[in-house]
Amino acid sequence: MSHERGFSLIEVLVALGIAAVALVALMGRLGASANVQYSLASHTIMLDTAINLLQGERYSKDVSMEEKQGDLEIGHVGYHWKLWSEKTENDNFIRRNVSIKHPDEPELTMFLYRLKR
Repeated sequence: MSHERGFSLIEVLVALGIAAVALVALMGRLGASANVQYSLASHTIMLDTAINLLQGERYSKDVSMEEKQGDLEIGHVGYHWKLWSEKTENDNFIRRNVSIKHPDEPELTMFLYRLKR
C-alpha cells in the first residue's frame, strides 16, 4: 500500500515567500535597467548633437568668436546647447567649445581647435 504525501501549508507559504522576495528583487533590477537605457539614449543624443555642431564649425569658412545657443526637442525632451570660443596660448588658434544640457543628465562639453585665417 503506497502512501502519497502532499505539501503542507507551511511549506507552500515559505515557497511563496521566497518567490515574492525574488520577484521584488528582479523588478528592482528591471527599473534600474530602464533608467540606464534612458540615460544612455540621452547621452547619445547629446554626443551626436555636439559632434554635429562642432563639424559645422570645422567646415565653416569663417572662424567665429561669437557665442551661439539654442534649444532643440528630440522625443518630447528639450535639450539646450551653447557654442562659444576661447583664446589659446597660440594666437594662430582658437578653441570652439560646445555644451549640451539634458534636464536629467550632467552637461556634456566638447571642443575643437580652429586655425585662424
